[in-house]
Amino acid sequence: MFEIKIIDITHELNSETKVYEGDPHVRLEQFFTVDNYGYAVTKLTMGSHSGTHIDAPAHVVIGGKTTKEVPLSTLIGEAVLVNKKDFRLPRGTKRVILKGTKDAEGRLTEKSARSLADAGVRLIGTDAQSIGNDAVHKILLSEGIVVLESLKLDKAEPGNYILCALPLKIDTDGSPIRACLLQEWDEG
Repeated sequence: MFEIKIIDITHELNSETKVYEGDPHVRLEQFFTVDNYGYAVTKLTMGSHSGTHIDAPAHVVIGGKTTKEVPLSTLIGEAVLVNKKDFRLPRGTKRVILKGTKDAEGRLTEKSARSLADAGVRLIGTDAQSIGNDAVHKILLSEGIVVLESLKLDKAEPGNYILCALPLKIDTDGSPIRACLLQEWDEG
């Protein structure tokens, strides 16, 4: 019997969440408590690129699509997870997730960003805090390629998956996401 394995690839958001240098830190503050008010409300303060998040084209492109304008069909669908150091993409791949990109060496170069854009990729994810330098962001996002950063890929092996990476429906340049990979597996 086939089952669906769900791998959560999202880092928890909390006050210890690493942020890009200069970005606002994540703060969670108890605003109302059940003890005092009969219900709880937490005040969240953070930047739009905190934790596991999406970079929408508006991040670096004037007039680019905002988070709420990115089609859900881009954020949900077949994806290929590959090791950054030795990957080859099957022809027609639309969603790519790069594993092993945590250090600066693993970030995309301008040449590799252009190659992915020319290949028709629509989404690229990474376990790095940033996919690359400003030029890499500009190449990808100006082509309408959505970027997912700070994915938690320690429990995911290279292979084919269904990706689900949903941001908040807000009119911004980025948003925290809850992302997971789905994979069929034989239980028997």
